Amino acid sequence: MKIEHEVIGRWLDVLTALGVDQRYLINRHGKCPFCGGRDRYRFDNKDGYGTFFCNHCGAGDGFKFLSKMFNWDFKKSVTEIRQIIGDCKVVVMKKTDPRRGLKAIAQKVKPINGDSDLVQYLKNRGITSCPDSLKEAELYYFEDGIKTGPFTTMVALITNNLGKGVSYHLTYTHKQHKLKCSAPKKIMTPVIPMKGSYVELYPIEEHICVAEGIETALSIHDLTGLPVISALNAQNLSALSLPSLVKKVEIWGDNDASYCGQRASYALAEQLTRKGVEVIVHIPPTVGKDWLDTLNETQDDIYKDWQKTAEPRDVSAVKELVKVFNTKMIIGEEQ
Repeated sequence: MKIEHEVIGRWLDVLTALGVDQRYLINRHGKCPFCGGRDRYRFDNKDGYGTFFCNHCGAGDGFKFLSKMFNWDFKKSVTEIRQIIGDCKVVVMKKTDPRRGLKAIAQKVKPINGDSDLVQYLKNRGITSCPDSLKEAELYYFEDGIKTGPFTTMVALITNNLGKGVSYHLTYTHKQHKLKCSAPKKIMTPVIPMKGSYVELYPIEEHICVAEGIETALSIHDLTGLPVISALNAQNLSALSLPSLVKKVEIWGDNDASYCGQRASYALAEQLTRKGVEVIVHIPPTVGKDWLDTLNETQDDIYKDWQKTAEPRDVSAVKELVKVFNTKMIIGEEQ
């Protein structure tokens, strides 16, 4: 499915996440965000296509909105949208109960053994953790009606804060690497709305870490030894709903050029702080990187020595390591 179809019905959330003022996202005549004209613009969002109309600028869809607002070409718009809605294709099963497809997967999953290709896949990604929550299944890949495979697939259960199963997240692999296809990651049609749900990679405790992607979250567990959950994408990260058990959260956000990851991280931090939860936000020092990228790029003697000596749950040691990352990056840029 192309991004043009994936984003249908999601333009309001996408434009809001990109920082567009809410006054420009209502179906009522008002000031135009592009030409500045008064009472000549409205955002009608017909059929979920993000459409707008201005008596001076003309009409357009969500992509034209981004072009006029940020001067982005289509490729840049796709990159920014993908950071918000995630790189997972949502598999929509029409006219059938989604439980059928989910049940079919549930019947095929099995534990990931130590000699599994998925263990090596994670190692190739720079990750040593492989929790029991992740499962393995041999699944076929469908694209435009064509069936290929089966492929060794990493299966992760998505749940809400009550522990109720919502859907499955699938990562297709081939020969210990991500499958080369248009959508190697997919989310099956959920049985209930997914907003606020997550993948609980390790059992939730009072002190947890949160990241967007599953693999980034696993790298944070490698680093800290703390329980981690994956919000799957920035949009869902900002709306995350956690159990009342949680008292302290470390948010390991992405450093996006559009500030999407940072915005989602601090939106969640604000939400949790209002509820009395202690929050720490960590953002990688380099624009365009997540923590998995950063940790893989800094696997030098400093990091290796730190891994050997630091206590897994020594938060102060983690903070010192983050400072080292920041210092190294700043020095590198100045040179």
